[in-house]
Amino acid sequence: MLRMKGKILINNNEPMKYFVISFVTLLASCNLFQRAQPAGESVVVEEKQQQEEVFVPVEKELYVISHTALRYTVPDIHSDPEEAMNSFGDLFEIEAESEHFYKIKSNWDWYLRKEDMGSYEDIQFTKEVLEDVHFIGKWEGETFVDEKEGTTLSKYFTIDMISYEAYQKAKKNGYFPLVKDTLTIKKKEGILLLPCNDTVVKLKDVEMTPQDDLEVFEYEGEMLPIHQYLIAGYYYEAGDKFFIDKRTGHKTEIESHPYLSPDGKYIITLGVTEMGGATAIALYKVLNKEPFAIELVVSAWIRYWVAYEASKNKPTFFGKDGCLYVAMDALDSYEYNYKEEDKPCKYVRIKIK
Repeated sequence: MLRMKGKILINNNEPMKYFVISFVTLLASCNLFQRAQPAGESVVVEEKQQQEEVFVPVEKELYVISHTALRYTVPDIHSDPEEAMNSFGDLFEIEAESEHFYKIKSNWDWYLRKEDMGSYEDIQFTKEVLEDVHFIGKWEGETFVDEKEGTTLSKYFTIDMISYEAYQKAKKNGYFPLVKDTLTIKKKEGILLLPCNDTVVKLKDVEMTPQDDLEVFEYEGEMLPIHQYLIAGYYYEAGDKFFIDKRTGHKTEIESHPYLSPDGKYIITLGVTEMGGATAIALYKVLNKEPFAIELVVSAWIRYWVAYEASKNKPTFFGKDGCLYVAMDALDSYEYNYKEEDKPCKYVRIKIK
């Protein structure tokens, strides 16, 4: 509608004018969007290019220092890793590295985050690593009864990492009640005779035949304060430890190698599991010394570490403070180091709660 010299005129083209203006505005907006779109795409491409890992050849060996390390088949920090490594403490050869990844020397293309790799000293024994278990519970007759889900060693023990110096200091005053009398107790022609007050216990080795299973018995010493012989039994794909009472000849089964607390109230056993994995640990309460009786408090298979149970230079022992001192390693580190006594290891102190 237009006003002209005091008259009102009707402009029939007015609707068309607004339509044209609107159309032009919309067209301009579309053009602006179209011009902006390639710029956005170029930013994405540029960011992607910046995220691509550039690898350079290297030759070195590094340990998996984190128990949560993940394996990647594509070296992209934004990609989904293929699976958990389950190689805590393992030593790998590195053939290339980028900003975020190491490429493992292998027949397959796979990568580990650099933050998950490091030197032996960098291996991270966190509270979770020290206390986590495959399972934990106790035997009731022939049935193993599991603790409720989520239970760890922290229910029964306090476990702390300690230094080599602290381990050596405690060792000077360590409690070593197991004595091996090889002059009195000797195996002759596959027969082990154990003299007791009331009887003589005879343990005879049995060779593997189609009719008989393998049985071999070895005398490991006498636990003086509780008057018990310690015997190791070796069988086809199995083994055990047990006590023979010096007074009565009574047999008491235990899970693995025993360590008696200085006050005589507890026994902790440590040993490699039947599956050859990390350490099995069990806690027994000594109910009576005469007649000798013990009660299993708890048994567990430790998930991430293994004790140097049979090492002469790295013995396990109770200190005067009532704590158990253990030379140990991550499972995969142990597999590399256990045959070499001069290799470094880690140390823990275990306190019974």
